[in-house]
Amino acid sequence: MRRSLLFILALLAVAGCSYRIQGEPISAPQPPLTIATPRKTEGVDPCALVTEKDLKPVGTLKFQPVPRAEMANSCLYTLKENAYVLVAVPYRSFDESKKSQKSGREVQTGKHATWLSCGQQEKDMVCTATIAVTRNESLLVAIGVAGGTESKARDALAPIGQEALKRMPTA
Repeated sequence: MRRSLLFILALLAVAGCSYRIQGEPISAPQPPLTIATPRKTEGVDPCALVTEKDLKPVGTLKFQPVPRAEMANSCLYTLKENAYVLVAVPYRSFDESKKSQKSGREVQTGKHATWLSCGQQEKDMVCTATIAVTRNESLLVAIGVAGGTESKARDALAPIGQEALKRMPTA
């Protein structure tokens, strides 16, 4: 009994001591993200990333492209054919889009990881592509087509996103 009591007292004395690890915890490495050519985002004019020629398969401009106050660093292209294209750069990271758009899926745009998400918003079918240009920033290209199908919007969005990406300066 006396040994047990000594053992418990010794155990309590040791348990009171603590060991502190110095430094900051290291987070698990992030999974690789395909970015063929990192791009600069600073100072990029989103209204210069898409041309009328890029939009031709979808329609013709109804108004000149204009920045949108509701979304920083963005530009809206309104088309006569009840469609619109929105471009934003820099935009949130690929990973943030993946977390917030659970129904989306990963695709490729010019060998860049892209999070593609489509869904009905009122009468418009809207597809957004978050194209990774660095680990923490992306190029957003979105299209809305009144009365359109997901495949129509997705197919129209792909070449526009590809051209916008090509126009961004390399890092």
